[in-house]
Amino acid sequence: MPNKSPQWPVFIKQLQQDELLYVCDLEELLEQLPVLGDLEQIVVIDTLGCSYELSSDNTSVSFVLSAPQLLLPTLVDWVRLHASQAGHCCTSKLMATDISQLFSMLEFIEHN
Repeated sequence: MPNKSPQWPVFIKQLQQDELLYVCDLEELLEQLPVLGDLEQIVVIDTLGCSYELSSDNTSVSFVLSAPQLLLPTLVDWVRLHASQAGHCCTSKLMATDISQLFSMLEFIEHN
């Protein structure tokens, strides 16, 4: 799969965790890398809904488009789990018809 640059902000899903990490830019991502653990267990979702795998050496980070791409229902489920972990109730009613709605929800969760 080709390298590509994500559209920022992004959210990061560690596959073994329910929480999501909302990241505004590459600089913030680079700051978070030491605590993210195994990069093979991480998926990055950008504001266009594209999913990426990360690879890193000591000097740079590469984004590789995932194959297959994740579908919106999976992303909605991830945001529901994240909202529940953040203490929000009625997360089963959380719905989104596009990726921009999911990012709006994540921004709300992060700032409230």
